[in-house]
Amino acid sequence: MISGWSTFFDAETSAFAALTGLVFVALSINLKTILKLKGASGRAGEALVVLVEPVLLGLAGLIGHQSERALGVEWLVIGLVAWGWVTAIMHRGRGPLKERRILEVLIRVGLAEGATLLGVVAGLLLVSGSSSGAGLYCQAGAAAGCLAVGIVDAWVLLVEILR
Repeated sequence: MISGWSTFFDAETSAFAALTGLVFVALSINLKTILKLKGASGRAGEALVVLVEPVLLGLAGLIGHQSERALGVEWLVIGLVAWGWVTAIMHRGRGPLKERRILEVLIRVGLAEGATLLGVVAGLLLVSGSSSGAGLYCQAGAAAGCLAVGIVDAWVLLVEILR
C-alpha cells in the first residue's frame, strides 16, 4: 500500500522543502526585528519545525522496499522529535503567550501541537499494524495541519511583525 503513495510523498517533500526555504528567506529579511520581539524567535523555530517535519515524513515514505512497520517507526521518531521540539518552544515562549487572548493561544498551541502529533499517530497506526490506510491518511492530515501552521507562521514572520 505504501508504494501507491509515492507521488504524494514526492509532492509533499518538494512543496514543504520549498516553503521551508521561503521561511529562511523571511528570517534573513526580518532577522533584526524577529530577534528584538518577544516570542518571535520561537515562532520562527516553530515554523521551521512544522515545515521540516513533513519533508522528513515524506522522505521516509519514499524509501523503497521497507515494511509498513519500519516506516511507522521512522514516522514515530520524526513525529516525537517534532512534537517535543514544538512543545519546548511553546513552553519557553509561554511568557509572550500569556499576553495574548486565550482563544488565540488555544488555537496557536492546539494547531501546532495537533499537527505534529498527527505524525506520531500515523507512526503508531503503522507500527501497530491495525490499518495501514489509516496511518497513511493520518500522515496526510499531519501534512495539511503543518501546512496551515507553517503558512500562518510565515505570514507572521513576513508581514505581521512589521506592523
